[in-house]
Amino acid sequence: MQEHEKPLDEAEIDELNELLFSYSEKAEQEHGKEGEEVDCIFSISELDGFLTAVLTGLNPISPSEWLPALWRGKLPKFESEAELQKLTDLLMRHMNALANSLFEDPDSFAPIFEIGEDEDDVLVDEWCYGYMRGVELRNNDWQALRDQQPELLLPFMLLSGAYSLEDGEEVSDEDIAEMSDNLPDLVFAVRDFWLAEAEKPKAPKTGRNDPCPCGSGKKFKQCCLH
Repeated sequence: MQEHEKPLDEAEIDELNELLFSYSEKAEQEHGKEGEEVDCIFSISELDGFLTAVLTGLNPISPSEWLPALWRGKLPKFESEAELQKLTDLLMRHMNALANSLFEDPDSFAPIFEIGEDEDDVLVDEWCYGYMRGVELRNNDWQALRDQQPELLLPFMLLSGAYSLEDGEEVSDEDIAEMSDNLPDLVFAVRDFWLAEAEKPKAPKTGRNDPCPCGSGKKFKQCCLH
């Protein structure tokens, strides 16, 4: 394994968690309006969920796009280049290690969930909230999954605490526990869905002078192109 793919150790995870909280507080203070939150990524658990969605979606997303999205596109002010570099190095190492576990070494995949006051109390809401933030980053790209296999995304939505069932039905504690236990399997099911989508042959584009696909009999340029 290359150095830039080496997973963060516990001390580095704690350091990244503290940096995220500190910079997100700054972003909230600098860019937030009274009564409104910038809604930043505040924890390593949210970040881990966010990057999991970013990495397993349909299209690649570069750091130049997802990094500002940690603060809803409004970067906090950094005191120095060294400060920015430190944060970036930790973020990139975590992303690379996560990508390796998702695509090269699935047995090593271990979502970073929050632990409650009781060590046996595993909290998945922040991780799932971050995951849905990653989905929102390229929301239109995820429409095929919503249309074809909505059951894959529903647990992430419900467990994030930001969504509810349309009919107002309550989710039982047993269902919540089962969905939480199945999150790693769901991550790979979503990954496999998009890998299969990427391999599907693309429909040829209609040329300007080709018959319009709407069946009007006119050339495309004279019909639906406009």
